[in-house]
Order: sequence, then structure tokens, then C-alpha cells
Amino acid sequence: MRYGIATGVRIYLDAGDTVKFAVIAIAVILLEVFLARRETWWPGLLLPAASILWAVADLVICLNSPSDASFGVRFGACLHLFFFQNIRTLVLLILYAVCRETRRRKGRRKQEIDRMHIDDI
Repeated sequence: MRYGIATGVRIYLDAGDTVKFAVIAIAVILLEVFLARRETWWPGLLLPAASILWAVADLVICLNSPSDASFGVRFGACLHLFFFQNIRTLVLLILYAVCRETRRRKGRRKQEIDRMHIDDI
């Protein structure tokens, strides 16, 4: 299957690429959920931090690449790429927030139950 992103640029995808992408995406999501549920808060932020660093590196590479286009056009295209790549960062941060909130609520419930048991004694 052939997709055209821009004039003269072609990307070829097949079913194998789609399966690989899906497997990698599911693995990253499961890893993020596992890290975000840890007792310490910082392991869950490793993947979003890596994602944003990757996007910044791509932005720098894009801005420094040789092109016939003016700087304004190239900057706009690179900025668009940067924001598009940070969709995955946003998804990872949302997963992190949901997992941490769930963990916080469970911890609060456990404290209340422990308090009730102490009061019963």
C-alpha cells in the first residue's frame, strides 16, 4: 500500500509493519502502567521524559537539516512535527496520572480501613 504525505515523499506500509507497531505500542503502554504503579513516583515519568527528549532531538535535527525552503517554512514544519510527536508524550502522561490517582485512592482507602480497625479495638 502506498501513502503520499507530500509531493515526492512516499511511505510504504504492509501488514507486518502494522503488527509490529501495535505490539510495540501495547508493550510501551503496559510498561508505563507498571512503572506508574510503583511506590515511588519517578519511575513512571521515565518514558514521558524519554519521549519528550526524543521529540526535542528530532526538532533540532529538523531545524539543522539542509533545505531549499525558507527558515519560516522549515520552522513551521519542524514545529508541527514536534507537536505531532508529543501526542505519545501526552498519552503517557495521562496514563501516569490515572495510575497515580488510582494508587493514591487505594492508599487512602487502606488508611481509612486501618483507622477503623484501630478504632474497633
